[in-house]
Amino acid sequence: MFDATFWVAISFLLFVLLLIYKKVPTLVLQQIDNKISELKNKLEESEKLKSTSEKLLSEAQIKIEKSNEESAMILKKAQKISDEEISVAIEKMKISLANKEKSAENKIEQAKNDAIKQVTKLATQVALETVEKIIIENLENKQQEEINIAKLKQSVNKIKNIN
Repeated sequence: MFDATFWVAISFLLFVLLLIYKKVPTLVLQQIDNKISELKNKLEESEKLKSTSEKLLSEAQIKIEKSNEESAMILKKAQKISDEEISVAIEKMKISLANKEKSAENKIEQAKNDAIKQVTKLATQVALETVEKIIIENLENKQQEEINIAKLKQSVNKIKNIN
């Protein structure tokens, strides 16, 4: 009379009634609702985190742009200072070279003047010695000779004092 499918249907029906009696569907629905609300909370939290991170990212990008501008300004200032220092150094070098050149010219001029003085002095000495010899050889009178020698010695002393 009753076959196995009948008993399976009855046992299934009893099982469903037992579940309803124990309020399992409401528990399952509550669990599902809890999971849904938990997921909504996580979704809202992730949205907040996303907006916060976007805000932080934009702030960081602004800071990066400002720092790039500042570094560019610093580089321009450093380049300007470097150029000024280079031009000052070049100017100092030009002045130093001009001073050294002037000093060298002065030394050359001084050496030239010293050489001329020495040649003049030597030529004067040779001329005086020659004149003295000629006068001594050509004079007949001894007294005249002494007078001329005295005059020559005075001239020699004057020339020596001048040089």
